[in-house]
Amino acid sequence: MKIIYPKLVEDAFTLANQHGQIAPGKENDVKAQIYQIMVNRGMLDELGEPTQLAVDKGIAGGLGPNSQLNSLAEFKRQFPIYGEFDDSHFKRLNGEWVADAYVIRAVCKATLADPHSTPEQQVEAKVILRQIKDIQD
Repeated sequence: MKIIYPKLVEDAFTLANQHGQIAPGKENDVKAQIYQIMVNRGMLDELGEPTQLAVDKGIAGGLGPNSQLNSLAEFKRQFPIYGEFDDSHFKRLNGEWVADAYVIRAVCKATLADPHSTPEQQVEAKVILRQIKDIQD
């Protein structure tokens, strides 16, 4: 039987799954635990609705990366790597903030110049730069 959990529970599950591995077949158990924790901590009421505490904490709209990034300033605070770039290089597309090729190119070049970036980050930066070049040619 598929149980439908509140958005906050689904968002928390998604975040947990991104930061660790959840055993196959245990998804509903984990979601049930998340739900119980949120109820116990006063974030959800017994019906699964966000409480005033959830509203006050700023999570009533969800826990995903885009849930609290309504303004570009909020986006730049969340992702400081973009802070140095002028606002004209960003726009909102399908509810998400996106950067233009100038910003992406600069971030990729900074990644390539950074001695602390991983080999995977270096490869990804090179791939993205190649894609930008192919699009512009």
